[in-house]
Amino acid sequence: MRIGANCRQQTRLTGPLAAAAWLLAFPCAALESPPDWRELTERTKARMQEMDEIIRDRNQERSYRNYLAIFADDVVAHGLLESGDTGLDGLREHYRPVFFELKDGVLLSDDVIVTGTMAAQRYHSMLYLAGEFDGVAGQSQPVFLRGQTFFRFDEDGRIAERWSNHDHGYRLGQLRGAEGQAAGDRIARELNGPGLSETEVRHRLGQITQAFNRMEAPAERDREFFLFFDDEVQVHGLATTPVVLAELQRQLRELWNAFPDLRLTVNAPLSAWSMGAFRWRALGSQRKLYRGREPDLRPVSLQGECILRFNNQGRIVEIWLNAAPIEFDHAH
Repeated sequence: MRIGANCRQQTRLTGPLAAAAWLLAFPCAALESPPDWRELTERTKARMQEMDEIIRDRNQERSYRNYLAIFADDVVAHGLLESGDTGLDGLREHYRPVFFELKDGVLLSDDVIVTGTMAAQRYHSMLYLAGEFDGVAGQSQPVFLRGQTFFRFDEDGRIAERWSNHDHGYRLGQLRGAEGQAAGDRIARELNGPGLSETEVRHRLGQITQAFNRMEAPAERDREFFLFFDDEVQVHGLATTPVVLAELQRQLRELWNAFPDLRLTVNAPLSAWSMGAFRWRALGSQRKLYRGREPDLRPVSLQGECILRFNNQGRIVEIWLNAAPIEFDHAH
């Protein structure tokens, strides 16, 4: 039985049965991820940190070997530069010059968004040319890299799928000047994914946020916000199994009813391959009864992380949420 249907059935009960139903309904509390999902998220975060440390290992051969061991045997790596092979062989070819023709690199994770088995990383790194890289030979010439990468981990904690959005123009511009910058920008357009561009995803996230925040027009907010979702969207992180659009609508409408001034703020947006990722916080005040809690006109806060995938029409077809329990501000 779908979690949302179960919750709706429970709300019709009264008396002692209603109290029991309240306990059963806890796993589907509005926009709150269940404990096992939050634990899975923490394991993925730890795996991301471990990956960074492997790359920082000064022993290049060991670092290269251990980094490749993070990937599943049947990995699909989108956006590789050299051979177009999206499997392990393609990854070996792709990363060999990074590990052996460059030295003293430190991978710095500027932002990491994690929810469940999904992760998104914005990074930059300073390295020194110690051989031939991108057709340029040199010794001790600094090279700066930057980009964004999305990951999906399997049950064993290995990377099953990877989507890259590397700034090839930035890298090649340093090595080969204006000609390299132009060539790198062309490569990025080819390898950073079909569908929506990074700019288009960021614009879409802004539109979604604006729709959510139309507190002065509740009916328009509801209509405009849910227009961004495909009818068949899958929502991960609200229950032990994915839920459908109707359950997301039910939970959000319950929140908007109790906290009509709920305002969403989106931070640290990332994008690759028609996907977006961000941290979010929503702040409002309780104006109506909410799950047995009387309204007190005190602030209420929700926060978490989100990764979502768009189709070519800019509608959300899959979303991963990591939502912390609601925080109520109690008067002293």
